[in-house]
Amino acid sequence: MMHIETKFDLEKSVRIHRITGEVNLPEFHEILRQLYASPNFNPDMNALWDIREADFSKVTPDDVRSLMQVVATHWGKDGKCRAAIVVAGMAEYGISRMYESQFGPAAPCKIKVFLDMELAWKWFGASEEIVKGMASRPLAK
Repeated sequence: MMHIETKFDLEKSVRIHRITGEVNLPEFHEILRQLYASPNFNPDMNALWDIREADFSKVTPDDVRSLMQVVATHWGKDGKCRAAIVVAGMAEYGISRMYESQFGPAAPCKIKVFLDMELAWKWFGASEEIVKGMASRPLAK
C-alpha cells in the first residue's frame, strides 16, 4: 500500500514529500490533486521528493508520461523552482531520470534526481553556475 507524507516548510519555501510502499498511479494522481488544492501549495516552491522507500516496480513508461502531465499543469511557469527526487538505488534512479528527461528543457521547474539526500538539499541553495557541474550522487573517492 502506498503512503505519501507531505510537509510544507513555508520559511524555506520547500515542500517535502516522502513516498513509501507500492506506487499506485491512480491513487498517486488523486493525492497530487489534493496537494495542489491545499492552501499551503505554492507552485513556485521547491519540492523534495523522497522516494527511497517507494516501490515503482509496476510503473510503466506510459505511467511516467501520465504523471508528468498532471504535475506540469500545476507547477510554476517561470522556471525558478527546483524539484529534487531522491532515490535509493540505480533502478529507481533510471525510472526517475526517465521522468526528468520527459520534461526536457521545457520543464516548468528544474528537476534533478539524486542518490544522496544531502546533495539534494545542497542543490536547492546552489547558484546556477554551481548547479551546472553538480553531481547527483556522491563521487567515488
